[in-house]
Amino acid sequence: MQTLEIEIRNPNGLHLRPLAQFVRVCARSRSEVTIRNLTTGAGPANAKQMLRVQPLGVRMGHLVRITAAGEDEAEAIEAIRAAIEAGLGEEVPAPPPAGAGATPSPVPVPAAVPAAPAAGPAPAAAPPPAGAGRLAGLGAVAGIAIAPAWRYREPGAAGGVPVAGDPGAAIRAAAAAAESQLEALATRIRAAGRPDDAGIFEAQAVLAADPTIVDGALARVAAGSDPAAAVVDAADEAARMVAGLGDELLAARAADVRDVGARIARALRGETLALPDAPVVAVADDLPPSVTAEIPAALLRGIALAGGSRTAHAVILARGLGIPCVVGCAGLLEAVDGAAAGGATVEVAVDGESGEVLVDPDVAARAAFAARAAALAARRARAAAARGRPAATADGVRVVLVANIGHPDDAPRALEAGAEGVGLFRTEFLFMRRQTPPTEDEQVAAYRRALEAFGPARPVVIRLADIGGDKGIPYLGLPAEANPFLGVRAIRLAYGDRELLGTQLRAIWRAGGLAGVRPHVMAPMVATLDDVDLLDELRDEARSAVLAAGRPCAEGIVTGIMVEVPAAALLARELARRVAFFSIGTNDLTQYVMAADRGNATLGRLQDALHPAVLRAVAGVVAGADEAGIPVAVCGELAGDPAGALVLVGLGVDELSADAGSLDDVRGALAAATLDELRALARRALDARDAGEVRAAAGALLARVGAPLAGDRRGG
Repeated sequence: MQTLEIEIRNPNGLHLRPLAQFVRVCARSRSEVTIRNLTTGAGPANAKQMLRVQPLGVRMGHLVRITAAGEDEAEAIEAIRAAIEAGLGEEVPAPPPAGAGATPSPVPVPAAVPAAPAAGPAPAAAPPPAGAGRLAGLGAVAGIAIAPAWRYREPGAAGGVPVAGDPGAAIRAAAAAAESQLEALATRIRAAGRPDDAGIFEAQAVLAADPTIVDGALARVAAGSDPAAAVVDAADEAARMVAGLGDELLAARAADVRDVGARIARALRGETLALPDAPVVAVADDLPPSVTAEIPAALLRGIALAGGSRTAHAVILARGLGIPCVVGCAGLLEAVDGAAAGGATVEVAVDGESGEVLVDPDVAARAAFAARAAALAARRARAAAARGRPAATADGVRVVLVANIGHPDDAPRALEAGAEGVGLFRTEFLFMRRQTPPTEDEQVAAYRRALEAFGPARPVVIRLADIGGDKGIPYLGLPAEANPFLGVRAIRLAYGDRELLGTQLRAIWRAGGLAGVRPHVMAPMVATLDDVDLLDELRDEARSAVLAAGRPCAEGIVTGIMVEVPAAALLARELARRVAFFSIGTNDLTQYVMAADRGNATLGRLQDALHPAVLRAVAGVVAGADEAGIPVAVCGELAGDPAGALVLVGLGVDELSADAGSLDDVRGALAAATLDELRALARRALDARDAGEVRAAAGALLARVGAPLAGDRRGG
């Protein structure tokens, strides 16, 4: 017997795709392989069966014990170790070093006008005005669509079809056929340049081969059930188990299990799913991911789901294709089925931004949706056309619009989007997935590339490495921490060892000298004046070392700090006298102000950076900065949300830094409103009850001024 204890580093733990990779590796062994979640005590379970491993709820940071017993047990353990350390198909931090321990149409209507994909959970839609056929759901993928409804119904247990011969052999053959179909679907999608989406169906192929569904069906057949109905029931039982795991991400995968069961049942019955042959809006309780992928993309104009989740694979697929989507729309199925009584064709209108769904819209409603679609398309076209102009409000007040990048290779995309520089250059890529720290020369080359790409007229703000116990950097030798987000990370590392950040600062001085520019540097996780003292010391020591070595050296470095810790927000007045700029990280600031882990999906209502509590912290930071005469930027997700951008500028923020794909929408929103309007919005936001009220006020202003309504980008 061979045993391996190892920490799972995948960001979402063993969710469907890495779990499928794990099961594949285990299944290659001739030995018995089991897995136990040592962090929670769950297990052991057969590691060769996805539906046995999934209930263990293995998340990022959990410690698992894998045991192999049999003729190739040693080889099995080494193969499993290598696969987990390689990330099971995902990019993950490098594992800790050995011995270091682990941390647990009457009116013409455009077919569909997709808006920018949402970067975070969609906001709960305000209830639309009451009216027949007018329903309220949750916007999942922004955009407008109107088309006839295509009603998908999950297969029921009734209506058996006789199966010739041995039912057990027929069920196994149908499962093999489903596995083959799903593998072919994955191959087609991968060839279309969508490898992440292909991974969904590769994982479903593993599910089809999982004995759990087949064995459950065989037991039901032995008790007298129809074979196809037995498969559907067995898959439904497994799906209910997954849905009841108490984890939103895993629960959203119940649809994947039912999807596989339905496919096996169709193969057993000799049926083929009748897919639409004309443009449609797909209507279902929860649309299976493989059905979503098999409908020709040109014909799938929109999706409206009575149930579903914004993290479901069908929504992820729709988002990648820009297909408007609404989920959680109560009463949808009853409305559509009632309107279709007698065989009538039912049209459905979907607004993936507001979450509004209309069943059989009348002429006036169709015209209103058509106008929304046309306005959205026009607004986005105007925003794209404005890329060559500096961002400003309608009355000409300048707002600096810059990009967040995570690698020098991101520079061309940012420049194409009209970024005026870089407000956040994340440098963690240099430090991750390696066993030794990057050399000074390696860092010089990377920073120089970014600085030269933007040149002296477009500043680049380089964030010092934001790493700590949560990143699993092996060469740091950090001890395990119960809560690494509140632990020794970023600037705090230098209190114990100055070399990591010292090397980084020497590289930045050198890169600035070689590129002929003055770099901007900011330190994350600053909480005290002592942190600023330390930053100044490290900066000056690095410069002295570069000059002493006779290396090219920048004329100076513009030094700032990230404000993401509540202590820094409360000390803004004192800190502002010591640094050249502030950059507010709304993602972490929201997490800390609201005491809501941004990785905990059940706390979504507390993870919106437009909550008045967070905005009051931002207002205090701006007041402290104004008193000292330094600029304030925001580099969190809120800066890329048009609604958030309007509120932030109204609060006095000078610079917005966001993903390049968000800049058009933000630029267009700013250009449509005056500064007085934004200040009035900000005053209302500070006095609001909650984030929903702020979003409603910002949405009303956006609609009134005709600005783009992009997806909700929350601070969490």
